[in-house]
Amino acid sequence: MKIVVTGGSGLAGFAVVRHLLECGHEVVSLDRVPLPEPITEYRFVDCGDLGQVYGACDGADAIVHLAAIPRPVNHTPDQVFRTNIMATFNILEVAANLGIARVVYISSVSVLGLPFSYGPVTLEYFPINEEHPRAPQDAYALSKTLGEDIAVAFVRRASGNLSVVSLRLPWIHTPETFKSILTPFWEDPAGGASNLWSYIDTRDVGRACMLSVDAKITGHEEIFVSANNTFMKQDTSKLISEYYPQAKVNLEFEGNQAVIDTTKANTMIGYEANYSWEDYQWN
Repeated sequence: MKIVVTGGSGLAGFAVVRHLLECGHEVVSLDRVPLPEPITEYRFVDCGDLGQVYGACDGADAIVHLAAIPRPVNHTPDQVFRTNIMATFNILEVAANLGIARVVYISSVSVLGLPFSYGPVTLEYFPINEEHPRAPQDAYALSKTLGEDIAVAFVRRASGNLSVVSLRLPWIHTPETFKSILTPFWEDPAGGASNLWSYIDTRDVGRACMLSVDAKITGHEEIFVSANNTFMKQDTSKLISEYYPQAKVNLEFEGNQAVIDTTKANTMIGYEANYSWEDYQWN
């Protein structure tokens, strides 16, 4: 299968490219910077340019779309929104018109409103699943939320010839970035609350994308994926009761069990997290 990966030079994108190659697929990476290692074909493409996207995706069987400004830092809100929305629109426009049957769209837990919100975000219950209301405030969260809506519109337009899996990812890390960025939260649980103390290893991102490409899904499905645990040492139930006391708790959490419910991911694409910070060699 020929699979186009947008944003293939990024932290998560490169892990996706590597995993797809390991699974035996032909992979073309589209980005505005070269791959960290020249392991497959790379094309300089600005996903905001529809013509460039057409030229790069012709002949593809599937697209995994990661290209985006990943956080509203060092960019103005209009830059974040315009860049992310236009890239997603262009990818889906091309997929629909070229007959590319499967797109995996990398969405985010930010559709819940966290962690870049301008004001308080109310979470109704834990664990978080796909039925929880979306509540974006900032440009990044809004771009991811509307990206899902754009996917729904294109699936409707394609009348059965296009299916889209929107993977809602938490904070993405490697063992190295986890150690440098997330371990300080062990002493600062309040600082991690806006990210729901949630993370996913890049290698699990790669596997989730591959499973989403292969899954027997029609239409559009939004799916949460994450690690099985939080990035904290404290018990999850204590964290929720302290930092989200208004939320209803629908599960008796065990230890530092993740607050994101990945039941749908397991059922629909066969996803289970393989990597945990507790198994990292430096730990």
